[in-house]
Amino acid sequence: MSPRAAGWDAVGGAGVVAVVGGLLLAVPPWSIVGAVVLVGASILLSVGWVWLVRRSWDEPWPPDVTPSLRQRLRRARVMQVVGSVLTVGMVGIAIFALVRQDWGQLAYAVALLVLGAGNLELHQRALRRLRDAEVQEELS
Repeated sequence: MSPRAAGWDAVGGAGVVAVVGGLLLAVPPWSIVGAVVLVGASILLSVGWVWLVRRSWDEPWPPDVTPSLRQRLRRARVMQVVGSVLTVGMVGIAIFALVRQDWGQLAYAVALLVLGAGNLELHQRALRRLRDAEVQEELS
């Protein structure tokens, strides 16, 4: 049996086991057993999902799925845009909290704003490193 077929069997079996666990969960004397069965179903689902992505049983695990430099550079750019938008949103929330004189919300917004600014700086440095690596890759 191939890993993909075993994976589909495990995912389908996990669905059936989860339904049984859910039914047991509703019956008071069996609710603890139902919870344990649901935990088993979630583990079976996870293992089945891992088997679905394997090509053969001999394949080394975990596979090397390191993203290419171009993909990492694109993700860093996207994260920088998302971080910038979130920072602007946090400034807006801080101004709104200041106008309403909600000091708790203002403190929370300022804390998140500081954390977001730190993340933007971190993404800037990572983006610079990735660009430098891309240039080095093109030169060699």
